[in-house]
Amino acid sequence: HLWKQRNNLIHNQTSLPAAAVFRSIDKELRNVFSSRRNNKIFRDLMAMWLR
Repeated sequence: HLWKQRNNLIHNQTSLPAAAVFRSIDKELRNVFSSRRNNKIFRDLMAMWLR
């Protein structure tokens, strides 16, 4: 997501608002954690991320 922001700035001379970058990162992390929720490590990470 940071690469997407960087490339967008370099190639299109536009930047995303910080809130949009955060939402994108948050959504990606939630997807990773939920897809691996049967693994105890990811279950613990999800609980920590949601605090």
